[in-house]
Amino acid sequence: MKKIRPVLLGILSISLLTGCWDQTLLKNVRLILGIGFDKAEGENVLTTFVLPDVSDKKRNAPEIISVTGETAREARGNLGKKLTLVPDGAKNRFIMIGEQLAKVDIYAVLDVFYRDPKSALNAKISVVEGRAESLLQTSYMRKPNFILNLDKQIVSAESFTIVPEENVQSICTVLFDPGQDVILPYLAVGEGTPLIKGVALFNSKAFAGTLDTKESKLCLLMADRMGKKASLTLPIPNKTKKIGSKMTFRVFHAKRRLDLEVNNGNLLVTLDLLLKVEAEEYTPDHLDEDGQASKLNDYLSMELTKEAQKIVQKLQKANCDVFGIGRRIMAFHPNYWKTMDWKSNYPTITIQPNIKVEISRPGIIF
Repeated sequence: MKKIRPVLLGILSISLLTGCWDQTLLKNVRLILGIGFDKAEGENVLTTFVLPDVSDKKRNAPEIISVTGETAREARGNLGKKLTLVPDGAKNRFIMIGEQLAKVDIYAVLDVFYRDPKSALNAKISVVEGRAESLLQTSYMRKPNFILNLDKQIVSAESFTIVPEENVQSICTVLFDPGQDVILPYLAVGEGTPLIKGVALFNSKAFAGTLDTKESKLCLLMADRMGKKASLTLPIPNKTKKIGSKMTFRVFHAKRRLDLEVNNGNLLVTLDLLLKVEAEEYTPDHLDEDGQASKLNDYLSMELTKEAQKIVQKLQKANCDVFGIGRRIMAFHPNYWKTMDWKSNYPTITIQPNIKVEISRPGIIF
């Protein structure tokens, strides 16, 4: 009896197992690897799908199909009418949104991803200059492994502090946050590969402006969102415009402080940013001479502060609160927050950036 009891217990346990009731076999679905959204005629959405090649030729080049629907979900259903297998977005790697559609409301096409439990919420998301379909239909998009290469291209830009590290899941809460706005990678058609032009600025859920790659680096540093690396290039003082007239330094430490001051109903925001840098390229040398590094620190601080002021002006013009100033007001000045309309007030408040640069590492030569 003692020997039979474990056997009976094992059989009973097996009967309680659920098995593979929720499995999805690859032979029964057609994976979607990338999606592009554009505004179509009327209120319709043009959706471009990137699908892996399943033909007998085994070219490994993706198949790109564009369909139209009244909603993003209906467009995917219309895609199913053109395929012999059910389309499945569980392995989707990126989402591209055309400029015209992004200016209206990006959440209109993202809602379906948050409601579907099988959605790939770690997919990268970006805004495309012009139409997403135009970018996805270019010849280099039909090369083998282009999806993997595009994903690596975005990840590389994130590590170099050119674009923010975002995906479908990370932007969801910010889209509904009245005290903060998102910025996303801004892509365009390039030669041989998609071109990263900078970042797209958002006013709530609508695309409202752009920053180029130089501006996006400093903007991300000011937003306390430095990637693994960050290099900045500026003209060398008192140098004519020629090769060797600019210098490059690498930021290895960044410390930001954001202070708010409310006085008689007026808001003053002070953004202090300390950058400790290493000289990577500086042709005049002699950084070891007395006062030379100090003078260069003052010059770099002044130039970057000017650039920061221009960036702040663009952010306020686009009504994009990427620094989360509204979130700070809600936390530390809740009564003041209740008396104001943040989206109306943000473009008119005073934001004062102060950038301080310290050359702590001159490199192996002076």
